[in-house]
Amino acid sequence: MRGSRRSLLGVLAAGTAAIAVLPSRKAVDAQETGPVGAWLVSASRATGQGVALLTFNADGTFMRSADTHPVQTVGHGVWSPNGNGDIDAMYIALRFDENRAHVGSQKTRIRITLGPEPDQFTGIGKVSTLGLDGSVQGTSQTQLQGKRIVAEPFDA
Repeated sequence: MRGSRRSLLGVLAAGTAAIAVLPSRKAVDAQETGPVGAWLVSASRATGQGVALLTFNADGTFMRSADTHPVQTVGHGVWSPNGNGDIDAMYIALRFDENRAHVGSQKTRIRITLGPEPDQFTGIGKVSTLGLDGSVQGTSQTQLQGKRIVAEPFDA
């Protein structure tokens, strides 16, 4: 009994020590982590102002959801540093008509510049609307402004 109690106390002490050294996630400097994390993005489109959520993963993948639902799925994509200090990304989302029939996809290439403030970015998106056969049916450009979503205290 005494040995198992010591083992339990040792595990609890180690766990407490591990939690104490975890970094705070209240604010993250975009220059240190790149785009990894969740972002609230304002999109200035030819059709008007829009809003999107982007989540960048450390493995180079990302997801995008936006105000284009229900005629467009969540976008799935990839990102990487481009060697010039910016981030290049690309995602594909499936498109549907009002009857939920699959009518094609949207491919968007994005150039992101981190900053000017920590946890912010600016960017430009080049959008291609594709038919079921992959043919380009239209193109447009979008200006982006992102702000990293950060954890807030529960009792705030």
